[in-house]
Parts: sequence; C-alpha cells; structure tokens
Amino acid sequence: MVAHCDGKNFAKVDPNENNYNIAYFAFDQFIPSEHAGFVHTHSIVKALKEIGNDVTLYGIPTGRDLYNVLKWSDSYEGIRLNYVRFIVSFKLKYKLFYPLNFMSYHQTLVALRTQKPDLIHERFHLPNPHSIKISNTLKIPKILEVNSLYIDEEVYTGRAKKIASNQRDILLEQCEVIVTQTETLKKMIGTITDKPVFVVPNGVDTEKFRPDVYCDDLENELSIRDEVIITFVGSFRRWHGVDQIPEIAKRFERENVKFLLIGSGELFDGVKRAKTDNMILLGARNHSEISQYLAMSDILIAPFDERYFPDSEFWWNPVKLFEYMSSGKPVVSYDYKEVKKIVQDAGLLAEVGNIKDFMEKIEFLVENKGIRLDLGNKGREIAVKGYDWRSRAKEIEKVYNKVL
Repeated sequence: MVAHCDGKNFAKVDPNENNYNIAYFAFDQFIPSEHAGFVHTHSIVKALKEIGNDVTLYGIPTGRDLYNVLKWSDSYEGIRLNYVRFIVSFKLKYKLFYPLNFMSYHQTLVALRTQKPDLIHERFHLPNPHSIKISNTLKIPKILEVNSLYIDEEVYTGRAKKIASNQRDILLEQCEVIVTQTETLKKMIGTITDKPVFVVPNGVDTEKFRPDVYCDDLENELSIRDEVIITFVGSFRRWHGVDQIPEIAKRFERENVKFLLIGSGELFDGVKRAKTDNMILLGARNHSEISQYLAMSDILIAPFDERYFPDSEFWWNPVKLFEYMSSGKPVVSYDYKEVKKIVQDAGLLAEVGNIKDFMEKIEFLVENKGIRLDLGNKGREIAVKGYDWRSRAKEIEKVYNKVL
C-alpha cells in the first residue's frame, strides 16, 4: 500500500487496483466552452471516469456562475466540478480580480482535503503560481500534462517571460512524470527536464463523429445541391493556414465545388474580405454541431502553415484531424511528421509549404469519388480501432500506474 498525506489523512492506494481518485487541474479552462483545450480536457476526463476512475475537474465556471463567488462546486455531464477563479494571465486588466486568487486558493485546499485524491493530473499553463503553492502545501503526486511549452513559442516577452520561465521550471520539478501529445514535443521537453515523459496523443469520440450523422436540413440551409463539399474546421489563426483557403478556392471557382469554413479568430475578417463565390463562411459553431457538418462534407482540409514555426518542428497534435478521420472523410493536409502519424494512409499529404501541390491533391480527390470513399473508410477504421478517447484514457491510466 502507498500512502499520500500532508497530515490530513490522504487516501491509501492499492497499486494492484487500476481505479484512481483523480483531481484534474484545468485552471485555464472555462467549463464548458468551445475551445479545443476544453474539448480535450472534457473528453479525457469523461473517458477516465467511464473506465472506472473517480475524477473531479477543477476549472473556471462560465455564465452567471463566474460571478457567483458563493458557488464553488457543481457538475457537468456527470462530471464533478470544483470551481476555481484563479487569474492565469499577465494582463494588467485582470489585476482588479486578484482577490479571487486568495478565495480560489482557500476553496481549492478545502476541496482537495475533502476529496483526498490519489494524484493530481494538471493541465500545464503559464502563468500558474497557484498550482505551485498548492503543491508546496499538499504533497500529492502530480502528473503534468504538457501540450505547449509557452516560452519557446514566444508567447511572453520581457519580465513576463522571465517569470513564466521560472514558474515552468518549478512546475516541472514538482511533478512525478510528464504526459505530452507527440514525440516531437517529448523531444523538446527532454531538453529542459530529466523527468520521465510519456506520449499520449489526442483522440476522438467515435460515437459522436460518425459518417452517418448526416443531416439533409444543413444542405438546404446552405443551398448545397450536388457540389463536392470541401470543409475546414478550426481557429482562424496563422498556424491553421486558413488564410490560404481563398487562394485555394479560387482554383476551383469554375468547378462544381464549394468550400465550407467553420470557425473564428483574428484572421476571420481578412479571409472574409478575400472570399470567393464558392466559399461559405459560417463563423463559429458549437462543438456539438461539428460532427454533422463533417458528415455532409466530401473532403476535409487542414492547411497548417509552416511559416508559423520557422525555428522548430511541427509538434502539434490537432484534435480536428482525429475528428476528420472518425467522420469517414479523406483528409488533405501537409506532410509534417506528426500529421503523417495521425492521418497514415487515410488522406493525401502535400509537400510542406507547397500550396500548388495542396491544390492538386484536392483536385485529384474531387475527380475521384471512389478514392475519396476508400480513404474515408480507412480513416474511420483507424479512428475506431485506436483513436477513441477511452483508448487514450487507458494509456494515461498506465502512466498513473507507474506513479502509484
């Protein structure tokens, strides 16, 4: 038996048992939200619970609950919630809300002492002095989930960068092991810490994202007849390459093709100004609706922009690629190592940065329906066999076994 305590009688853990009492820290995530970070957090917490673990999610409330400082717990889709209102930003406009840090710290300690978790699974975020303080007070084993290193992305500069770098070092030192999403990111993490790093990629709800959730009403709503539908879903930000799509769509203006773009972000207005007649911009949609749009599509695209990361490899593990494949549609993207690991032979990958090659891959699929269907079926098969969130939860549980 293994005991964890700080004088408050934390639970004993039988290492032969695979069901754990987990405190999942997502101090930077609003619950619920449409952000990809929440999709990942909610999906993995839900899957961990489904395979028999007792999980409490610590995150930020939304709506009226955000301002109700008398409310510190709730539930969401069967998941137990403990609310936090920590300020996890360097922006001065949030300084007025700093008193919430003290309230959140006290409430989190009370919640943890009540929960008596076997371990903390923390979603890494900077800045986050609050988690550091909690770990110094309660000696609970911690798994650190690192999906971005922040410092290397030049997210922060000047004094903020120095503070963030120092906090990152402490957070890495406090954890037992690290979980990350790609081998490329594992290699990057290995340059700044000697802690064990395990790779558990993103996943998909294969019951939700299926080829048969097709909805005729959507076609009528969008005035789609017999066109080949090429769909992009994602944030309108540089690294997603969404600003390439007007140029790509122009190539197909005279063909029976429509481009459907779903999402929002800083590049939305620019893309809207450059849109061609065969483009439909829907803006943001609830994540619960996305599966229907993917099911009605014929080709799904992800033109990730290599200009965004000139000094590093593509290390992301985009959730949308897993959702694309589970929807049973062929994927067109660029031939990054990490993208290729996901897509395998369920799509066509253009030479990185070669937009002409990207267009040619799309054109080939537009002209070859049989190949589209074959690639889509392969993607669905791959997703069902290995990409479901429950499979990922079991991989994470194996990491817990190593710690406990």
